[in-house]
Amino acid sequence: EGELYTLERIDFSHESEVSAAIEAKVNEIQAGIHLSEGPLMKLGLFHCPDGDHLLIAIHHLVVDTVSWRILFEDLTTAYEQALNGQPTRLPHKTDSFRTW
Repeated sequence: EGELYTLERIDFSHESEVSAAIEAKVNEIQAGIHLSEGPLMKLGLFHCPDGDHLLIAIHHLVVDTVSWRILFEDLTTAYEQALNGQPTRLPHKTDSFRTW
């Protein structure tokens, strides 16, 4: 029920103090995550003079350190495939925790 995540796009391409503006927005996005109300995942896409930057903020009770590493590996793989004009192909799903 409700939103699973939010994605906010912010244009900082004409901002004079980009770092400070990004830091303020990151703090705002992270502060908006509430376990009881959701959504528990928020994304921010920052358009900046030096390119785009993606913030992925997930409540710490939803994802652990090991899972973050796996997510980053999959995102990196998908991003590199997209940059090379290839279809996105991720590794097959491994055994569930219950099976393991």
